[in-house]
Amino acid sequence: MKKQQQIAAIVAVGTLALAGCSAGGQEGSGGEDERYTVTMAMAAEDTYTAEWWGWLAADNLGYYDEMNLDVEFVGAGGSGAAMEQVVAGNADAGNPSAPAFGEAALVGLDVVNMFTYSSGAIFGIFVPESEGITDIAGLDGANIGISEAGGGEVAFLEAALRAEGIDPITDVQLIPIGDGGPETLAALDSGSVDAYSTAYNDVFALQTAGIDLLDLTPSIYNTFPARGIITTSQVIEEKPEAMQRFARGTAMGIHFCLANNDACIDMMKSAIPAAFEENADGVSQGQLRFDLSLEQVPPADTSRYGAHDVEGTQEFLDLIRSTSDDYMEVDAETVLNDDFIDFANDFDREAVEEDAADYEMQND
Repeated sequence: MKKQQQIAAIVAVGTLALAGCSAGGQEGSGGEDERYTVTMAMAAEDTYTAEWWGWLAADNLGYYDEMNLDVEFVGAGGSGAAMEQVVAGNADAGNPSAPAFGEAALVGLDVVNMFTYSSGAIFGIFVPESEGITDIAGLDGANIGISEAGGGEVAFLEAALRAEGIDPITDVQLIPIGDGGPETLAALDSGSVDAYSTAYNDVFALQTAGIDLLDLTPSIYNTFPARGIITTSQVIEEKPEAMQRFARGTAMGIHFCLANNDACIDMMKSAIPAAFEENADGVSQGQLRFDLSLEQVPPADTSRYGAHDVEGTQEFLDLIRSTSDDYMEVDAETVLNDDFIDFANDFDREAVEEDAADYEMQND
């Protein structure tokens, strides 16, 4: 099964990394004038998505550079690959999805979330509005499409079904139908599946293609972590000053974008133009993803960018652990590091807001 293969791969690279060193090596004696480097493995082929504007803005506006920090953002290809790069010591940090981070933690690897970037459901459960199904209980006996066997959404789907007394093995049929492309459209159009569980990014592709879907995702998933700056205790020990600056620059980038959404979208249109190509109705996947991110990235307390929700993380880890006997019990506090949060938020907010107000648009 794919999940077990991914676990084995991460464990393997983690074992190999024990004999190695972190991506950037140890820091020098420190000091404000010393220049540091951080390599960040991004969980996408194109480096950025329409949600990751905090990092993009910080880099474009020179916030990292102002602190004598060079950040290399590297497209890793996906969350599993990004997590592997971090564990292997090939990157100082990464932004894998919460399931990839959680699975690594639950098999005992040295992984730490030092800055929660976003919270909320990455994966969801959806039904065509024409089906007449209005809640999870209505999925009893249904054919449910998934992206692929062992996809990240399966654990969440199975937990949601069990909560309604539906056995995901015997009471429903899970059918791989792809990740929002032609195969998915065909399955939904033909009625061969009654519902679809997948990542929100896949659903945005369907929405821009004209498919109307009802979101049945349980509200508890909105308390779960989505993405963060994921690193290892070794990197934190060897590069504390660099990681401090990285956290602060990221917080500044987030603050800028929340002060001027349009400026943020403008930057993303330059970085990932294809995501913002509009359909005949003037809707783009990028805009849909950005709109959702405005609900998921801002923390409950905007004076504490990067702060962790320990309770939500624990519930999330427990849910993932319930899906496999290969997982161990993990205390959320052991994989959440809040040593950098105070430093991250100690910046001149008025100056960043002035940057946002003075931004000059580059795209129509």
